[in-house]
Amino acid sequence: MFMIGQGERTVPVGPPEPQHCPRCEEVTDFQPQLKYKFGQFDLLFGFVYDKRYQLTCPECNHGWHLDKRSMEQNIGKLPIPFHIRFGFVILLGLAAALGAAYMVTHAAA
Repeated sequence: MFMIGQGERTVPVGPPEPQHCPRCEEVTDFQPQLKYKFGQFDLLFGFVYDKRYQLTCPECNHGWHLDKRSMEQNIGKLPIPFHIRFGFVILLGLAAALGAAYMVTHAAA
């Protein structure tokens, strides 16, 4: 049985920054976050299809989008799990290896 699904996660990626929120009309600690959407095949092989960095107010969720390149340089390692980031590539490699093994074993006969 195969399972196919999708999801969305929001992960904090840095220390909170005090900012003035125009919606709340007060100074709050805005949290830098990584928000990404992903698809999964059989809960092991995933892929990310939308990724953005944002600075959001914890009270009303108002905020701003941040630059991807500068944020990825600042945080270093992405907090996206390995099986979601590279799972689809591993699935394609596994399928290619199994296909090649099948061709080798049946070509000799």
